[in-house]
Amino acid sequence: MHSLKFPTILSSSLRTCWHLSIDVLTFWHPQTLPLDSARLLTPDALTKLITQHALNDRLKGASIIEITKLDIQSVSSNCNNIVFSVKWDEIGVDRDLPGSLFLKLPCKEFVTRLFCNFIDVWRLECSFFRSFSDDCPVRLPKVYAVANKRSRFVLLQENLHADPSVQLFTNADMVKGAPLEVIKSTLATLARFHAHYNALPAKEREAKLPVRAHPFLSPVMSEVTKFINIKSLKPCREKAGEYFSEELEKLYLYAMQHWEILLDWWYREPLTLIHGDSHLGNFFISGDEMGMLDFQAAQWGKGIRDVQYFLINSVSAETLAQHEKKLVQFYLDELERHDVNLSFKAGWEQYRAYSFQTLMTISVAYGLSPLTEKDHVMEEMLKRAVAAIERVNFQQWLEQTVTRASQ
Repeated sequence: MHSLKFPTILSSSLRTCWHLSIDVLTFWHPQTLPLDSARLLTPDALTKLITQHALNDRLKGASIIEITKLDIQSVSSNCNNIVFSVKWDEIGVDRDLPGSLFLKLPCKEFVTRLFCNFIDVWRLECSFFRSFSDDCPVRLPKVYAVANKRSRFVLLQENLHADPSVQLFTNADMVKGAPLEVIKSTLATLARFHAHYNALPAKEREAKLPVRAHPFLSPVMSEVTKFINIKSLKPCREKAGEYFSEELEKLYLYAMQHWEILLDWWYREPLTLIHGDSHLGNFFISGDEMGMLDFQAAQWGKGIRDVQYFLINSVSAETLAQHEKKLVQFYLDELERHDVNLSFKAGWEQYRAYSFQTLMTISVAYGLSPLTEKDHVMEEMLKRAVAAIERVNFQQWLEQTVTRASQ
């Protein structure tokens, strides 16, 4: 019923295990990226990292002479995040380099590292910053150095906590629900982001973020994503049967049965760059605008994908039910301000179609658990995703789409 290309999945699994094993066995080798932050948090090690992997010439030639870890919590479900102050040599001081930095490494939990390497999210984020950090129309955390090899990565970034104009959001903010002014500011930011990369030629897209890294279009990742979605369904139902009904399970499996039809519809031209994990926690207020962070799911797709994912995850179901269509229209109006035209009819159809991706994402996180930080947060996100599927009548959209595709 749900044909899966098991040789593809097996090959990906073996590659992941091989990379993890090699990194464990060669932990002592200087070319193996560290998993333990203590190994990297020395002046010599960080200076070497910057020398070899800096994204621009501004840092090259400067060296760190002192490091002090700061007591700033930066919670992540799949990364080890450390914030620390630095002192530079005289050359670095002359260049007005930052007094503190944010270091992002893989987490130490083996199951989570296995899962993240299996779906390739860390390599994808590194690719994003290499390709877009100098070209993005909205504020990103400054990235000073990027390195990734086999199962590990290192991102050396700006410490946003040090900027008084920045306000970060937490899981509690997401559960509470974003206020209307934050919602509109975020939608305006997404419109500017999407318009900037709208309808780039396929050759240019491939050069910046190749299809092999795409979580749905890559021949390997398409099968991996489908496999994970199906495998998450049973444990998700067992944990959340109160919210995830038997009827919804049938709809989910029906969608998986027509996976290729969904992919064809979701990724028709024109495409743009999308964030891919655009919940409230991955935005930050920067003065009068919104910034974006954490690009582990960046991909080429439809801008509405980010819109529905943000609204469904970041606004209570009750509030969204009152304002949903008006907010979609607000986003479309903002797109038009940037010379990208999309009718409400077409935009709303995309919104309905992509609502299933939001359900898939939370079902995997809730069902397979390695990315689950706090169950009450995941539970609320699942409830919102289920409510959205029912509210926009995704089942009707899917049945009509399947019928048209078979004619």
